[in-house]
Amino acid sequence: MFTVWTDDGTEVGAALAGWQGGWTIFYWAWWIAFAPAVGVFLARVSRGRTVREYVIGAMIVPGTMCFIWFAIVGGTAIDLELTGRAAGSILEAGQADQLFATLSVLLSDNLAWVMSLIVVILLMTYLVTTADSAVLIINTINAAGDESPKAKPHILFWGGAFAFVVGGLILAGGLNAIRFAMVIGALPFSFIMVLMGIAILKAVYRDSKREANGIETSVSESPAE
Repeated sequence: MFTVWTDDGTEVGAALAGWQGGWTIFYWAWWIAFAPAVGVFLARVSRGRTVREYVIGAMIVPGTMCFIWFAIVGGTAIDLELTGRAAGSILEAGQADQLFATLSVLLSDNLAWVMSLIVVILLMTYLVTTADSAVLIINTINAAGDESPKAKPHILFWGGAFAFVVGGLILAGGLNAIRFAMVIGALPFSFIMVLMGIAILKAVYRDSKREANGIETSVSESPAE
């Protein structure tokens, strides 16, 4: 059942309301705001795939991997605190440092340093590839799908604009400013997502009707290489 927690003045109520606002609602807004760019990107790389292949490759497999990661690493951190091995070091660490605190408890100093370096490199790779994909998709949308060499200046422009906006938000208010911007941007688009959901259901229904009548559909194309 869906539950909305409010701050009732107690310590528990404040903690529940803070958790809900910082995680549940924030990540709803985060993914709704990212839906246009992520959706177009997945559509580009999934062209020619079947709906089943798309659901398995873009939803089930990544979701399962995230579940395994959070279960193992998060569960380990909780266990370290409950058993007293961490001695509060993970809880006392900032949110951005809790993974590194967990590694420092589990591993020796040298190995923890190496693993922390690997984590930082992987995070940087993730951020760079995410930003690159976002800029490419934003340019594709604004250029009406034009991918010719003349679109490169547009990519540079949108990349600079993207960096300028994010940098400005960070300087203005840090992560909280980005959170507020995501929520504000996601609210109007949430209504568009409802219409998009209806549209995809209609498209699937029409494709099934075409297939039943022997008419070639987009899913019969050869998979993209």
